[in-house]
Amino acid sequence: MKSLPCLAVLLLAAGLSGPADAQLPFGFPRPEPGKMPQCTKGYVKSVEQQIQGLEKLRAAGPELVGQVCTLIETGSALIGDELPDNVRQQIKGLIGVDVDLRFIKTQCRVSQGNLDREVMTEIGYLKSELQRCNDTV
Repeated sequence: MKSLPCLAVLLLAAGLSGPADAQLPFGFPRPEPGKMPQCTKGYVKSVEQQIQGLEKLRAAGPELVGQVCTLIETGSALIGDELPDNVRQQIKGLIGVDVDLRFIKTQCRVSQGNLDREVMTEIGYLKSELQRCNDTV
């Protein structure tokens, strides 16, 4: 019975796991060249707010993802680091996802590093927008 909650967490992680490249769900879409947004006070303020939010995410995000990865690794260790093939096939039949614990653990750690890179890229873009607006005023 102890392994049931652990298996549920692992199944949830499997369902949520995806490619290792993080896609931030916010931020400005990149405008087409020659169609840059006007540097209004509202635009500049929104860029500054986004930078502040992303810097908070950068400070806390990798640790939070690390905690999730540790939870996945601990749960995996509790059930023997790998599910038997017949169990994996049953789970795949139920939820349509192959639960490969080694893959999930690896993807989690890779995503931890990618999160920081993606956030820094977005911060860099937003700071360049601020600079562009400062240069036009």
